[in-house]
Amino acid sequence: MNKNEIVRQYKWLRVLRVFLIIFSGILMLLLTCLVYAIIVFGVIFLNEKLGLDYRFCFFVLWLIMFFPLFISLTKRENIMNKPFGPIVNKLSNMLFRHYEKKWGMTEQQIKTYIAKREELGKRMDIYVFPYIRRFCNLNEEGRKEQESFLSGYLSEDEINFVYRQIYSDSLILDMNKYWRKRPLSEKKPLLDLLFKLAIVQDGIRNDEWNLLMNIMMQWGFNKYYIEFYKNRYSPLRTEFDESEYRSNVSKQDRTVSYLKPFYEILGLEETATDDEIKGAYHNLALQHHPDLPKNAGRVNECETLMAKINEAYEKVRN
Repeated sequence: MNKNEIVRQYKWLRVLRVFLIIFSGILMLLLTCLVYAIIVFGVIFLNEKLGLDYRFCFFVLWLIMFFPLFISLTKRENIMNKPFGPIVNKLSNMLFRHYEKKWGMTEQQIKTYIAKREELGKRMDIYVFPYIRRFCNLNEEGRKEQESFLSGYLSEDEINFVYRQIYSDSLILDMNKYWRKRPLSEKKPLLDLLFKLAIVQDGIRNDEWNLLMNIMMQWGFNKYYIEFYKNRYSPLRTEFDESEYRSNVSKQDRTVSYLKPFYEILGLEETATDDEIKGAYHNLALQHHPDLPKNAGRVNECETLMAKINEAYEKVRN
């Protein structure tokens, strides 16, 4: 079933859940009215049959009928959830479990899918798809990995549409003008998506990296944000410019005993060449970078590891 159709059905089920809660409240109100009717008729009966005083009868019956309420309040239980709350929850859960089997997605997965789409704003076909298509074109052999990643944001029909569509350079220029005017809170989720889309197969190649840098410039990101993204995603680059890699300090000036722990973090000997250092750095980033989909369950651990790997790389290359 199409994911967008699943979302529509899910939203209707949420409306139905609200109606069940309202229905439960109405039943609770009717039950309360019934209790009051029982009290009134009880007072009349006791007064007529036993000749007891009305005030005494009301007092006794109120104690009897509202003793459970007193117990619930002292135990800090929500009386409004009784007696129909558990029934409503059970019916609602049964309904959602049935549809989860039909959809092949859990409620939490659907909520995550909806949240990701909402971050990218409305009319994704106009304002988001052209950029996704541009990156997919740069790495056509990675289509399988791209589709797997994009399934967290798009339906199957939308993914097929992206791959079929052709966008002109003039349209991209118009889109750049549009995004330049948008607030940072709207631009950042799309930029994050594009970076993650670029790394899904084997890391970020030079053409992808240059396009990402150009997008940040066109969208008006300041130098601090550009530096943040450079530092975060540079380890995942498959290629380095020599000017970015080499330092004016030669290897002969390094203190080997001081650098040995950093070489060990990278899994290298002190005699490693520049190419070996770059390769080890990139391979470790492909294993432990926190933005890789495979590391979604260990983000904090990967953040710590990448900090150590980055430090080691900076030390040995200088």
